[in-house]
Amino acid sequence: MKYVFQGKLKMASFALMGIGLVGLIVSFIVFKDNTQRVWANLLLNSFFFTGIAVAGTFFIAVNIVGESGWYTMLKRIPEALGQFTYFGMAAILAVVLAGVFGAHHIYEFFDPKVVASDSLIQGKMGYLNTPFFVGRIVAYFIIWGGFAYLLRKFSLQEEELGGTFDHYVKVRKWAAGFLILFAVTSSTSAWDLLMSIDVHWFSTLFGWYIFAGIFVSSISATMLLMLHLNKNGYLPNLNLSHIHDIGKFMFAFSIFWTYLYFSQFILIWYANVPEEIVYFMERYDTNYRPLVLLMVVMNFVLPLLVLMTRDAKRNYNLLTVMTLLILAGHWLDVFQIIMPGAVADKWGIGLPEVSCLALFAGLFIFVVFTALTKANVEPTKATFLDESRHHQI
Repeated sequence: MKYVFQGKLKMASFALMGIGLVGLIVSFIVFKDNTQRVWANLLLNSFFFTGIAVAGTFFIAVNIVGESGWYTMLKRIPEALGQFTYFGMAAILAVVLAGVFGAHHIYEFFDPKVVASDSLIQGKMGYLNTPFFVGRIVAYFIIWGGFAYLLRKFSLQEEELGGTFDHYVKVRKWAAGFLILFAVTSSTSAWDLLMSIDVHWFSTLFGWYIFAGIFVSSISATMLLMLHLNKNGYLPNLNLSHIHDIGKFMFAFSIFWTYLYFSQFILIWYANVPEEIVYFMERYDTNYRPLVLLMVVMNFVLPLLVLMTRDAKRNYNLLTVMTLLILAGHWLDVFQIIMPGAVADKWGIGLPEVSCLALFAGLFIFVVFTALTKANVEPTKATFLDESRHHQI
């Protein structure tokens, strides 16, 4: 059965996009003396939603390579998430090119005058020079978008061919290739797009930390979509074991994110090196502190306390609330990564933040749910489909 995207949800996606676009235009006018705040919000939302999309492709690839069967019934959801990659990466590339041409100064190393006066930045220009930097962003676009397209294409071919061994072996090779490339690009993209905003600062754990955040966000989005589709009768063979397994991913990677966040924090705090500790001083010793502490509560304390039990991972209403809280918490995480370096104390939660979030949320809903209309939500022919239908834990 194919998904029918209509009614209130479709109207809501158009409304969000319309309100967001108008709000974005007005933001550039109202905040003409601080347009950097608007550009920072564009970067924030394009990275956040693209991260969810790319992590969806990663989830498919890792299950294919691991010969996992249980997820087969659900694979249309991360496939649909992956289709946002093209739109998200286009927005990221636009923000980067705007920086190259001087529309904003989120990335200080694009300004030759700044580079000329800073010996530390000069030492990093072998990696951060403009042609190489923009070239890497284009490469991420091609790699992530290309594999989102290919894995989706192979999955739809399986509906016609059935779950043949030869087809699965071919797809597994492509999935393995993506995992190798993703292992590199997931970290380098985090360095490029986020860590380089604070160009004097670096962390060897940063790539893993960002990966954990986008993966748990993607799993939470998968859970939200799964519950919505099941409620509306599009996943008739879904059972509590599937929901429980996705819930375990949400719980486990919330803890993993916390481990990486704390490890990065405690090592830098203990060493007390001025070039490193300034990153956390900008977040804990300023008016960002309440936001950061709220983010930690939403991303660690609540998932730990609420999702620990077996029953909690099988409660539809509780899981719906937790997915929304986790998504909001990791949006705040990306917010507190970007804003201190991009706008310092000139931040807020106002028109630029609301309009950019509405624009990208509406576009994300439209793209993902449109992708779900293109094929049967629950596959009819797929390798391990029978195993997925009888999955029990």
